[in-house]
This record gives sequence, structure tokens and C-alpha cells, in this order.
Amino acid sequence: MSTKRTKSRLIALMGILLLVFCALPAAAKPVLIKAHFTNNPGEPQIVAAELFKKIVEEKTNGDIKVEIYPNNQLGESRSVLEGIQLGTVQMAQVTGPMLSFVPELVVFELPFLFRDRDHMYAVMDSEIGKSLNASFEKRGFHSLGYGDVGLRHIMTVGKPINSIEDLKGLKIRTMGNPAHIEAFKAFGANPLPMAYGELYTALEQEVIDGAEAANINYESKKFYEPAPNWAQVGWINLVGYTVLSKKLYDSLSPEYQKIIDDAAFEMNTLERKLYRDKDENMLPELEKLGVKVTYPDRTPFMEASMGVYEAYADKIPGGMDTINKIINFKN
Repeated sequence: MSTKRTKSRLIALMGILLLVFCALPAAAKPVLIKAHFTNNPGEPQIVAAELFKKIVEEKTNGDIKVEIYPNNQLGESRSVLEGIQLGTVQMAQVTGPMLSFVPELVVFELPFLFRDRDHMYAVMDSEIGKSLNASFEKRGFHSLGYGDVGLRHIMTVGKPINSIEDLKGLKIRTMGNPAHIEAFKAFGANPLPMAYGELYTALEQEVIDGAEAANINYESKKFYEPAPNWAQVGWINLVGYTVLSKKLYDSLSPEYQKIIDDAAFEMNTLERKLYRDKDENMLPELEKLGVKVTYPDRTPFMEASMGVYEAYADKIPGGMDTINKIINFKN
């Protein structure tokens, strides 16, 4: 056989093999969910997110991968939510910044709205909470339900807070949340919105006089170091809004959508239990760290909050009727 003929046959065979190879279906890349959290590893939100990851990856046989980014690794919450709309991030649990995107949520940001945690959970899992799903969707988000981000109290650098009068004129850091700002104005403070990542340094340098937080993040972020006074006001039980990119959710099969939603339910259930258990047992640990815990009378704070309800009633679908429906909700 001539060398020329052998080369021709080899070239023909290579061409056939190339055609066969190109005809083979390409291996599908796993769908990637990058999930943003503000919390440190080990906090209830992260532990619960790890359960979500485990369930989703196992039940989709690895077709969907979940990467958890704690401690604001993907940026501050507002920019992350913009990233979800753009498709650069797929999932997040956020608090107040969600209002900039879904303003109807302001009703859940009013002070002293919930009697206790059981009341909050019942409301958020009822048709009241579910009725806002469409509001999320038209802004590009799929709601994965509501978490517990803690009963919030007030820390101060200098004098302890023994009454509402002690807050008068103090610069208190709040989230960039109009309802929270209005609440602290009603309490007599001078609210100052500030990014969460800047809070420790602002307390340390006494740029502000104090801030609000829950027992868990007060301890985990070591805010007690610059702000050792801890007033148990319980001015709001903060809701965590967990969202997924609607575009991503809509691209999944109904089977995978159900896996995502069911895993989110398990995540929220675990997160609430862990948060409640840890939050309600944190005070003795804080006192061992030298924190001065005070218990101001909550009644004047609650009375001041009525003005916040009136200020926001016209911004809430259903107005005061909706607020009263939540307040009087039987769980």
C-alpha cells in the first residue's frame, strides 16, 4: 500500500471520528447557585444553608451545586440583590435592604409588630406572608420563605440605656431601612444608616453612640468589645428574606423547582429552631464577657411605635387594616 493512500485513509478515519465525537451529547454543566449571607460560619443561617446545600445536591444528583458565601464575601446586601437581578448571584438571605426592591415588605419592618416568635412564624407562613410572593416575582426574585434574624436590642458605647429617655439624642446605627429609621426617631434617638461591615469600626472609633442587633450577632461579631452596654428592648423581631433568582428558578424543571422549595422549607425550619435556641440562651454568656445588661420598660417604646404605624399605613396594601390583622393574628 502506498504511503499516499495510507495517509488518505488515516485522514478519512480521523474525519469520521471527529464527526462521531461532535455528534455525542455534551456533558451538561451543573447549575450553580452562589448564596450570599451576612453571617459568620457557625451561625444558624449558615448551618441551615448547609442543610439546604446537602438536600439540593443530593436530590438533584449533583445537577445543582450550591456554594455558600458567609460574612458578606459577595458584597453588601444591596449590591448582591442587584447581582441576583443581573444573574451574577443566584441566592441570598437579607433583611432591611430587601425593602428597596420589594417595598410592600415594609409592613414586616414595623416595631413591636409581633407578640413573640411563634406569632411571627405563624404570620409569615400564613397567606399573609405568601401573598407577597407576586411582589417578589415582579422584581426578579423567587421567595424561598422567611427566616428569623433575631429579636433586636440596643447596644451603647458609653452610658447604659435604662429607659427610653436615655436614648435621647444618641447617634444609633440602623440599617438603611426607612421604617427602622422612623422607629429610632420615635424613640428619641438620632438614627444613622450605615453598612453592617462598617459597624464595628464605627463603634470602636465612637463615630456613633450605639447600634441595634440581636443577641447572636452582638456576640459573634464581638460588638460587646467597643459597646459593652446591652439594653434588652426587643424593639423588633427581624425577618430574614430568602430569595432565589426568578430567572434561574423558571429555567428549572418542575421536579427541581419542588426540590428547591422543599429544601428551603427545611432550611427555614432549622434556622428558626437554631436561632431561637441560641438567642434565648445567650445572655449568661454575654454577662460572663463583662457585658452590662439592662432591662428598660418597653411600654414607652411600644407607645412611641404607634406613630410609626400611622406614618407607614398608607404605604402598606390594606393600610391599618393589614397592620391590625397581623397584630391580632391567632397562632
